[in-house]
Amino acid sequence: MTKKFVISSGHGDKVSGAIGILNEHNEAKKVVNRVYAILTTQYNGAGYKYHETSAITQQRNLDNIVNYHNSKSRSLDISVHFNSASASATGSECLYYDARSLSVKMSEAMSNALGIVDRGAKERKELYFLRNTSKPAILLEVCFVTSKKDADAYHKNFEDLCQAIGKVIAAELGYKKKVTTARKSSKASYYKSGTGLYRIKKDCYAYKKVKFDKKIELKFAKKILNIRLWT
Repeated sequence: MTKKFVISSGHGDKVSGAIGILNEHNEAKKVVNRVYAILTTQYNGAGYKYHETSAITQQRNLDNIVNYHNSKSRSLDISVHFNSASASATGSECLYYDARSLSVKMSEAMSNALGIVDRGAKERKELYFLRNTSKPAILLEVCFVTSKKDADAYHKNFEDLCQAIGKVIAAELGYKKKVTTARKSSKASYYKSGTGLYRIKKDCYAYKKVKFDKKIELKFAKKILNIRLWT
């Protein structure tokens, strides 16, 4: 039976997190959405994602997040945050209540993906999320919203970051990466990815001798890019 996860963004739509060069809650939502997609489409993972939208106080915001996590049958809780300090502060870290080994791996993976300092795993038993979720939990501090260096690294390496986070979670929960297969027919090449079946109607190199000008550029470009989805 597949182990499930719950991943949520820190803070809420009406309860702001840290704001600097980056907006913590807005960026946390992007990371959550992408990591969730990676785990459920590129891996055989299963779980839930959550963004808090209604609370107008910090305590209610925390209660709503924790209550959502605890309402689900799962094996791991993940909360995505961004750090805030001085403009010179930099690095990734992962906070934990008792999941130290996983936090060490996650902090290292994030810092390697972004090319910034690994601040390591840090025990934080007083944090509401870590203290009150009923399953093993980690809290990611991706990078510093106040650091231009970190913000630049985050924007440049967003996909690498999310892939790295997904890989660590997948390894922890025993997920396997889905294999992309290919098959041939007498008429065309078909490529299967996820639930889609794709056929390339014309190889791009077929037009390598064509000299494009303004009159025929669009006509042949459309042929080159004419990829059709089959279901």
